[in-house]
Amino acid sequence: MSSPFSFLAAALLSLAALLAGCNHDPPPPARYPVPPPNPNAPIVYYRLPFVGKWKILRTHYGAKQPDQVWALDIIPEGGGGGDRHQNSGFACYNQPVLSDAPGIIAIVVDGIPENPVGQRNVYDQHGNYVVIDHQNGEYSLFAHFIPGSFKVRPGMQVQAGVELGRCGNSGMSTLPHIHWQVMDNVNASIARGIRQRLGTYTKNGAASVDMPDGKDAIENQ
Repeated sequence: MSSPFSFLAAALLSLAALLAGCNHDPPPPARYPVPPPNPNAPIVYYRLPFVGKWKILRTHYGAKQPDQVWALDIIPEGGGGGDRHQNSGFACYNQPVLSDAPGIIAIVVDGIPENPVGQRNVYDQHGNYVVIDHQNGEYSLFAHFIPGSFKVRPGMQVQAGVELGRCGNSGMSTLPHIHWQVMDNVNASIARGIRQRLGTYTKNGAASVDMPDGKDAIENQ
């Protein structure tokens, strides 16, 4: 006849075996999986999303947010001489933001109010923004548009250089500028940034295909 102690020991051994089995479960998938390469996908070269000569206000290189590690904030060179207490006093305000490469409009978010200069909307990262699906596993995001200024809607096909909307100061922004990034998922919250594969452009007066740095003057060729 088994004693209560032997029964308890057997139960503990069974529990230990069960827990040990749990340790062999496969690990959870990575939070930011890299999509498998598609050999049939087109190679996309990106152009700068504006007209004229602009400069880098800020790079997000190495940002903590994985989707923004190659993002750029861009403003016109010269900056204008308007009232800097008003959004309209900045040279980039209400300037057209252009598509960077062919694709399909995947997301348009509109209706986010603009910020007074020097303040930012801490509840909404991108404000009014657009995402383009380039049909190769890469997606461009442009942020901080003027509400109601969009010229595109989801499902539209666009070529490079098409006006998307107007540069503004919505979302987590303190002054008007273009925020531009390329990423590996249509959803920025789970995407990883991709270095823009730039076509030849002019950087500080010379032809380049490299990513620009802070304060560089840039324009399309």
